[in-house]
Amino acid sequence: MDELLNRVKNLIETCWSSFSAKVGGGVIAINKEASMQLQFAYLLKNSLDLVIHNSDEEVRVELETTVEVDSRNRECDIMLKVNKGELSVELPIEMKCYKTKSSSGGYRGAQDLFRYGVYEDMELLEQYVSGNRVQGFQLSMTDSRNFPFPKSKDGKSWDYDISDGTIIRNGASINTPIGGKPASVTLNKDYEFNWVQYSDYYFLKLEGING
Repeated sequence: MDELLNRVKNLIETCWSSFSAKVGGGVIAINKEASMQLQFAYLLKNSLDLVIHNSDEEVRVELETTVEVDSRNRECDIMLKVNKGELSVELPIEMKCYKTKSSSGGYRGAQDLFRYGVYEDMELLEQYVSGNRVQGFQLSMTDSRNFPFPKSKDGKSWDYDISDGTIIRNGASINTPIGGKPASVTLNKDYEFNWVQYSDYYFLKLEGING
C-alpha cells in the first residue's frame, strides 16, 4: 500500500504542476473555487491509470465527500480512495481560490478571510487523519500578488501568514479574530509556504509533515 500511496502523491504533484501551468497559460479558465475543484479533479481522474501497476490496485476520485470532525459534518473538496487488495486508504485534498474579481465581475475584498481559510484547511486536514485516512494536501491559487509577496503585513489578520517563505515549526496556535468575529486555528505539524508563479497566477501546495 505504501508504494501505491507514494505513486498517488507523486501524481498529485504532477497534476498540480500541470494544472498551474495550464491556468497560467490560459488553457484552463478558473473563475471561482468550484471550477478549480472540478478542473483539477478532472485532470487527476484522467491521469490515475498511470499509477495502477497491479490488478489488485484501484484509485477513485470523489468530490465533496462528507467527513465527520468533532461531531460535525464537513465537506472535503476532493477525496482520493486508494485500494490495494483488501487494504483501503483515503487521501483528502482541500482547495482555496482567490480571484481579485469575483465571478460576477466585481472586485473582491476579504483577503483576511482567504488567509484564514488556508489555515482552516490545514487544521481540517490534520483532523481528518484517523483510521484509514492519511494526511492530505492543501492547494491554493490566486491572481493577487499580495498573498505570496505582500508589500506590508499590516493588520492582525497577518497572524495567519501565507506569504512565500513562511515556515511553521512544531505547529501553531492562533486565536486572532477575523472580520470582527472570533477565529482560531491549532496546527500540530510543520509547514513551508513555497508559492510558484505561472504568468499572472500564483499556486501553493501544502502538506503537513512530522507532528
